[in-house]
Amino acid sequence: MTATVFEAEGLSKEYPSGVALDQLCMSIEAGDVYGFVGENGAGKTTLMRIIGGLVHPTAGRMALFGEQSKERQIAARRRVGFLIERPSLYPHMNAMENLCFYCRIFGIRDKGRSAEVLKLVGLDEAGPKKAGEYSLGMRQRLGIAVALLNRPEFLVLDEPVNGLDPAGIVEVRHILEQLSREQGVTLLISSHILSELQLLAGKYGFIHQGRLIQEISAAELQQTAQVMICISTSSPAAAVAEMLRQELRRGDIRIKQTGEIELPRSGVDLERLMSLLVQREIPVDGFQLTAPNLEQYYMDLIGGGGR
Repeated sequence: MTATVFEAEGLSKEYPSGVALDQLCMSIEAGDVYGFVGENGAGKTTLMRIIGGLVHPTAGRMALFGEQSKERQIAARRRVGFLIERPSLYPHMNAMENLCFYCRIFGIRDKGRSAEVLKLVGLDEAGPKKAGEYSLGMRQRLGIAVALLNRPEFLVLDEPVNGLDPAGIVEVRHILEQLSREQGVTLLISSHILSELQLLAGKYGFIHQGRLIQEISAAELQQTAQVMICISTSSPAAAVAEMLRQELRRGDIRIKQTGEIELPRSGVDLERLMSLLVQREIPVDGFQLTAPNLEQYYMDLIGGGGR
């Protein structure tokens, strides 16, 4: 039987300004790569702060590695690595100095561990440059390095690829894949880059206005989500979409944030669709079928999937 790394039951957190978490129930099993999906203010960071002991819940209970008492959870957190919001770094120190400082805080005596994690996150050649002079992406890498110092069994990462360029995003994904695959590290990851999260996670939790509204595996997502038709045109997208709604008698045609027109593949006669576009002299710059999409699934789930 797979061990449960984290479990929440009826977990709530209220502030004077409102409810951040509302009776949340979820569980993360050992070995899971759990993608945590939600808009800004949905409650993702609040839950991560509760796991880290930075915030105390108003109601409900949580267990970390099976431990429910506050005293035992303090010890259990030594098995967890955290990157929550911005990494806490000392700007007057370089990368190695920051890591050596945290080694002392964590009681890590392995003198080679700092160099090991710096190489892992691609900062082994950062040299004497101070952290205060780092780009946002470099600070994120160093924050991940700090989270890895104690060889965690469970990593809690809040927007870990924030500020990284495309190459850096791929590198971080490979690091996390390696930790999961080779070392069996359990991961809880939030990210606004859902296309990247979809490449990494095997399980998703969707949070909206403080409530966990759905959990689904990657395999279930592939089975339930629809293949979509995506059309790019230089004509006004709103007018083209409305024409297609009328001609095809479908109300599920939407315009994406990119300006592309999107409709489900199911039930569409592709030859008739192309004929309509040609007859109306609508220039087609791109026409493709897209795979099941985590972003679209989430938008449909919260009722924001179309215009």
